[in-house]
Amino acid sequence: MKLFALLLAAMVTSAHAIAPGFINTFSTGLDDWQKGQVNPTYLSVPTTGGPAGTGDAYMESVADGVGSFGRLTVFNSAEWSTDFIADGVTSVKMDLLPAAVPLEIRLALRLGGNIGYISSSAFTLAPGGTWQSASFSLAAADMTAVGAPGSYNDVLSAANFQFRILNAASTSNVRGDAVSATLGIDNIEAIPEPATWGLLVLGAGVCAAAARRRR
Repeated sequence: MKLFALLLAAMVTSAHAIAPGFINTFSTGLDDWQKGQVNPTYLSVPTTGGPAGTGDAYMESVADGVGSFGRLTVFNSAEWSTDFIADGVTSVKMDLLPAAVPLEIRLALRLGGNIGYISSSAFTLAPGGTWQSASFSLAAADMTAVGAPGSYNDVLSAANFQFRILNAASTSNVRGDAVSATLGIDNIEAIPEPATWGLLVLGAGVCAAAARRRR
């Protein structure tokens, strides 16, 4: 067990480090996710209806298309504002519940105003009532600069951005598009790079073998 703990500690090095495999399931609330204004009408946690069905909680973002609550954008400035490279995280996956209108879902790292990085490719979420699984790469080649944010690696190492999930038709907007719609989000997970995953599996195997020897 000590070896496995050391492997995990070695991979968690940034100021707001996130461990590969970390996941938000919303079973105990919003897990530090926010909208621009605090209002449970526009950001809430239904306690049932998630991908697993009855009793599975999820996050629901509502936008009315105008003003402070005009966008589906949600953000996290706690665990997810981190140096993903140092943490060994290369992508993020999540489950999404479509709205009644088509949506273009992307990740964004917002530094302030309309400055930051946004996913170059969107996950197109067609209207429907079925949960869909989406994956987003965090590689520099798969992110587009908006404004003048500086180098991607510098932005990650500073870890002072808002990590955002948003609906945006283009790569020129880290705020998100105005829309009247409702979006469900669940199981937001940090996916490790293959080398990191190999260390985790190896560490787990070593711990299991040590436990067997002790028995």
